[in-house]
Amino acid sequence: MNYNHNDYISSYDGITVNDALEIRIEEIHKTLKLVDDLNKWDYRYAENKWTIKEVLQHCIDCERIFSARALHIARNDQNKMNTFDQNAYVDVLNIDFLQPMKLKKEWLHLMNATMFQFENFSPSTLEKSAFIGDSEYTVKKIGYIIAGHSIHHINVIKERYL
Repeated sequence: MNYNHNDYISSYDGITVNDALEIRIEEIHKTLKLVDDLNKWDYRYAENKWTIKEVLQHCIDCERIFSARALHIARNDQNKMNTFDQNAYVDVLNIDFLQPMKLKKEWLHLMNATMFQFENFSPSTLEKSAFIGDSEYTVKKIGYIIAGHSIHHINVIKERYL
């Protein structure tokens, strides 16, 4: 499954990847506090749509996967990288087991770890590229995708869940 990530990337035109990864954290933190205040963690805005807990777990999973891909490229790993099916990941979640405060804490810590990971990539490392499935990505592009993907879902939460 190939996705067009241009919308995620274009939202950060003129901003460094490190700034993109950092500035999202406060907006996400504020939105998750609102979700918590309204106790909407198990809310679905329509039938067969993910709950907010599932959206958070999806964002965590994607951030981990893309962060690992960035490291894979940064370290010149020559092993092939494939795409993944995001719905298959969510389908196997035990939604009753997911604890909102732990998800929130995990994601906030993960975002900080990702930010530090990218801060430690040199300018030349950020330009390294490799194929994931049939599409070519640079380390920098992956950083923008991580930032843009999380803000995309936070915007969906604000528009459709709250």
